[in-house]
Amino acid sequence: MLSCAARQRTCEGRGRVHKPIQGAQKTTDAFNSGHQAMTPPIKFFRSIIRCSKKMIRAGRGQTVDAVREVLDPPDVDMHALLQMRARENRRLDQVLGITSTFASEDERTHEEDIRRVERLLSVVNLETTGWRRLVKVAERSVFQFLPTASCEFATFIRCVTFHTWIVGVLNPNDPQNRELQQVDLTVEEITNAIFEFSEHGQTNVSPTQIHNTLGQWITSREDDLDYRAINLIFPLYDKLWRLVAATVICAQCYPVSRNPLLDFCENPTRRQFTISMGGTGDSSAADVVNEVLRLHPPIEQISRPYGLPRWQAMLKCHVQTADIKAVHEYDEGGSRMREPREFMPERWQNEVKPAMFAFGEGKLRCPAHGWVPAAAALIAAKVMDGIDGVRLRMERPSGGGDTRYNWEGWTVRRVR
Repeated sequence: MLSCAARQRTCEGRGRVHKPIQGAQKTTDAFNSGHQAMTPPIKFFRSIIRCSKKMIRAGRGQTVDAVREVLDPPDVDMHALLQMRARENRRLDQVLGITSTFASEDERTHEEDIRRVERLLSVVNLETTGWRRLVKVAERSVFQFLPTASCEFATFIRCVTFHTWIVGVLNPNDPQNRELQQVDLTVEEITNAIFEFSEHGQTNVSPTQIHNTLGQWITSREDDLDYRAINLIFPLYDKLWRLVAATVICAQCYPVSRNPLLDFCENPTRRQFTISMGGTGDSSAADVVNEVLRLHPPIEQISRPYGLPRWQAMLKCHVQTADIKAVHEYDEGGSRMREPREFMPERWQNEVKPAMFAFGEGKLRCPAHGWVPAAAALIAAKVMDGIDGVRLRMERPSGGGDTRYNWEGWTVRRVR
């Protein structure tokens, strides 16, 4: 290494003289003194923070391929996948007493639960007698919970969706006009408790009250009495009402989505769900719901705690997270879409569809993924039909500003 004098001679030999910058020595001294003052523990903690930031970035999947790898990792068997999900969902059993496949790593439990859901939904699938009955139950549920004065929109939607799910799906042999009578809890109380748990991981309502109430409301379990009723409610109902609420608000804010849903309300068939009365290029009810799912997925992030060796965990992070909301800004091929944060149902008519991970991916994909969009469109359409803007209307939240959910702050008010 050249000395200062040698460097000056070299510069002079090239015809340039580098003069020292005024104040540079002071800056250097301050820098050196700062480094001397930094004790080893401070250096250690700074390195930990830098490493943690890298781990967080590495552990969050936001591209299509990265999300697929988190949700359906290659060379990972079913038992390992169930184990990962059960670890992440262990509070389901601890707080609500849920024992379904979402909180269990047992493969047999998973297979039985999948068959149970498929059997339930096959009875109320589109074009079946059960579906036609469900249409009447949804309509009845809307009018049962309409407020006499005003109420929170989210509370109203939770009650309507819960009542439709219990009477229309879980009790297929009940009269379609049945009302769920108060036992230990009311419909509003039990749906609020489930919402509190979903948002905060806890609720003040005891699991015993929830189990007793559900056990008396769900009457079609004679051949399955040992199976806890709460397993039939959470998480499927919790995700369904959120989709219904987001769909109604999008229809309120974007007129382009109203007619497809109201057309489906009048003619709730499979064909009507997938076509538009406006002709080629216009959106269908399915396009509207898919766009709602894209922008407002009921689950915004899905985490999987991987049991990696320590040296791999330092690079990949113990918990891998699929950022569902972020990846929905891309299409199936991995390219970022035009105006990805705008509500544009017509994009679902493109040859290359948007990426869709709202129901998960791979072996653990939600078994209700084919039924939920039409069911949500049906309930949302019946809500829109009931809140006609004449006798009842929806009111926007005052003050404006961004909220986590698009339905926050909205109310339903009866016009006197």
